[in-house]
Amino acid sequence: MDIQAKLFGRDEGKTMRIGRMTFHYKMMAEHTQGAYTVVEALVPPESGSGLHRHWSYDEAALVTDGKFKCHIDGKQTTLGAGESIYWPRGAIHKFRSLGPGNGRVLFICSPGRMFEDFFAQVSAAPIQTGSASYGPAVDFRAIAAQHGIEFMD
Repeated sequence: MDIQAKLFGRDEGKTMRIGRMTFHYKMMAEHTQGAYTVVEALVPPESGSGLHRHWSYDEAALVTDGKFKCHIDGKQTTLGAGESIYWPRGAIHKFRSLGPGNGRVLFICSPGRMFEDFFAQVSAAPIQTGSASYGPAVDFRAIAAQHGIEFMD
């Protein structure tokens, strides 16, 4: 495998949207020999993740802009720019942007492939609540379970 140096500026890199959040991949497993993924998330106020844990990868988050409420194993904390948090495999956690503007977080997941594959499958699926004209909702929890992720709420 030919590994080469790469430079990504703000809002550059492969982009995916999940709900109201936008994710810019800075380094993917293919760039790091599978060791990790680095993704920058642009998170509007009152957006974030549900309460979950994953058995397939570790996750760290560095807040670069804004404030986030974070949950880690039953405790709440608020993180601001320059602060970080580490969620090892199995840690129950979530995050939410507190606003008033968009928050930014740099996520590092190791190994990289699991996070990427989950996001690719979720972003490719039309996530709706289901309606007579659209059809049934996508089973988000089943997709997550395929990637070693369990949602608690």
